[in-house]
Amino acid sequence: MKKLPWVSLLLLLFTYGVFGWLLSTDAERLANVDARKLTSTALTLGNAAWLLWLMGAIYSFLIAFALAAPLTLIRNFYTGWLQSDTRAFFSVIFGAFLAVIILSWLEVVVRILVLLAAGALVRLDLQTADYGEWQAFGIISAVSLGGFSLGVIMHQLI
Repeated sequence: MKKLPWVSLLLLLFTYGVFGWLLSTDAERLANVDARKLTSTALTLGNAAWLLWLMGAIYSFLIAFALAAPLTLIRNFYTGWLQSDTRAFFSVIFGAFLAVIILSWLEVVVRILVLLAAGALVRLDLQTADYGEWQAFGIISAVSLGGFSLGVIMHQLI
């Protein structure tokens, strides 16, 4: 039996717990603002919470998949994509657009960077412990979703 990196897994769990708490707070704020502005099509707290929970779960899976993907797959994708001048040009334009979005929404980007850093730490520890890509994906996604769910539930209870 391989040894799990418990310290980094707990850090990932707490990081996603805080992310779930913050997203649940944002859902509550969004529902209150929309309820005051709109009358017949008001976004209820339950709908906003489920929508943001689904988005958070999808983000968790995407981050776990990006961290657990083999480096050869990523390298092959980027080298195949940038072989043409037209593709490289559109990549530069897209990169500039992405930089503007990052600078505009710095608060959201910082949240995502913290999630990526905690996930990368777990991925490195799992790689050191000789876990495979799919095992790492399963562990990272399970801990991420568990922490995210705990954060949302704790916000609802408190």
